[in-house]
Amino acid sequence: MVESLARRVLIALSQRPWWVAGLTLALALPALLLHLGWQPLLVDEPIRALVALEMHYSGHFFGPTLQGLPYYNKPPLFNWLLVALFRLFGRQDEFMLRLPTIVALLLYTTALWRVLRPQLGSRLAFTVALAFATTGRVLFYDSFLGLIDLWHAGLTWLGFMAVWYLGQRGQWARLFVLTYALTAVGFLLKGLPSVVFQGLALLVYCLDTRQWRRLFSWQHVLGVGVMLSIVGAYFLIYSQHNSLETALATLWSQSSQRVVTATPLAESVRYMLLFPFDFIKHFLPWTLLVLCLLVPGARRTVLASPFLRYNALLFLAILPVYWLSPATIPRYLFMLVPLGLTVVVALYARYWPAQPVAIRLLDGLLLGLLVASTLLVLAPPLLRLAGGLGLVAPARLAVLRGVPASGLLTLAFVGPLALGAYLFWRLADYRLLVLGYYLLVLRLAFDVFIFPARMQTSPEVTYRTDAIRVGRETKGRPLVLYPEGGPLDNVEAFYIARERGQTLTFAPLPLRPHTLYIIDEHYLSGLRYRTLDTFTIDRDITFRVVEFDLP
Repeated sequence: MVESLARRVLIALSQRPWWVAGLTLALALPALLLHLGWQPLLVDEPIRALVALEMHYSGHFFGPTLQGLPYYNKPPLFNWLLVALFRLFGRQDEFMLRLPTIVALLLYTTALWRVLRPQLGSRLAFTVALAFATTGRVLFYDSFLGLIDLWHAGLTWLGFMAVWYLGQRGQWARLFVLTYALTAVGFLLKGLPSVVFQGLALLVYCLDTRQWRRLFSWQHVLGVGVMLSIVGAYFLIYSQHNSLETALATLWSQSSQRVVTATPLAESVRYMLLFPFDFIKHFLPWTLLVLCLLVPGARRTVLASPFLRYNALLFLAILPVYWLSPATIPRYLFMLVPLGLTVVVALYARYWPAQPVAIRLLDGLLLGLLVASTLLVLAPPLLRLAGGLGLVAPARLAVLRGVPASGLLTLAFVGPLALGAYLFWRLADYRLLVLGYYLLVLRLAFDVFIFPARMQTSPEVTYRTDAIRVGRETKGRPLVLYPEGGPLDNVEAFYIARERGQTLTFAPLPLRPHTLYIIDEHYLSGLRYRTLDTFTIDRDITFRVVEFDLP
């Protein structure tokens, strides 16, 4: 009964693509937006946020600073986007800082669906888009962080596809102009990697289609000229506000420091041996579709399809860039993942009807993951029940600190998840779509149960609370950092500066009268001062807010 109804609904929706998009958004938006602003800034978020905040206060859009000092590591395009949001909405909170990530993810997945549709058909193209959005790394980590990478990856992937589509049509001038313009925008987001990806995409396409002479054409020169014009105009203006030589050297250093030769040998070897397994782990469960490559004839199928072959060859061409870079972070791979998903999703659809061993194994593994995930949502109330019966030591229940204890809330998620696992099993020809929707429901459960727990257990919450307190109690009074280059983390600097409404800066000697100082307490030995506040940051470094007793 249930599966019959579900099948009729899916068949009806498959005939109305925009209904599918609307239904998906109705589920995805709550999953992506619920509690988005709860967590304090994490990983690289404080850098992006603080650079944008200081730019917002100073109005110097071509002279970015970090804790008042020139910042050279990234071009400022993403910071301009954040500043625009600050000024449009009048807010600089965590939700506003992370909203661009949600927008980027929605735009990226929409582009995947629309761009892949002519080659794969609407259903498979939609499956690839849903698969990318629901990979473990995207759905349960990077989608709630305010970072550059989804914007950069989306633009880079669009460039890859523009090379294919315009190359197939023989529109070489448009190909080079458009893709190099996208490369220039990518450069203004993240620097030199965009140029590397553009070069690899052109090489793969032109060599695979035996049109390598196009690389020496006037159209190519025109495209390079477009990129240099955009980037050159930026640097021309930038050089009037900051050191151009330092900026270029830093951008090169940011790219070259990640290679094997810049890392200890043992660490490099370990990274390269584990890289394939880490890749699969970070983008589960969809990376399990790699088993489709074990189906007899799968590789011939890929090679026989020009579009699948292009995706596969480009994937293999870009992969060594990261395989040989021990400092790679999974979010750097976001432009690479759809290339692989395009191939394996198409192979799954091609070979599933024949039910080869590899496909049956894959379906069994995925079903096992869905069942295990459903049971995992049941674990907290079962553990609490076992604790109440004396079957589990109270100390072991500490892992549940902050997790909502409502049994009704748990059942509200276990029911749909169990139904999703059941439909995955029964609706064999819709399994990948059911898997994607199951993962969106699982993310909603994650929002409801995990985020509250993190607010109770994460040390970053305390760091944020202390920094906000310091910012508020010093607002309206002169406040500086000492010494220059001291160890105050960017996360604390952001919250203090935001609450004060002005950039924190360093102050050189001599000490100033009637001025408050944020200073590592190790530097206070032998000085006379009055303490206004004390707070501790990561690495257990204690800072004091002091006013010095000066003669």
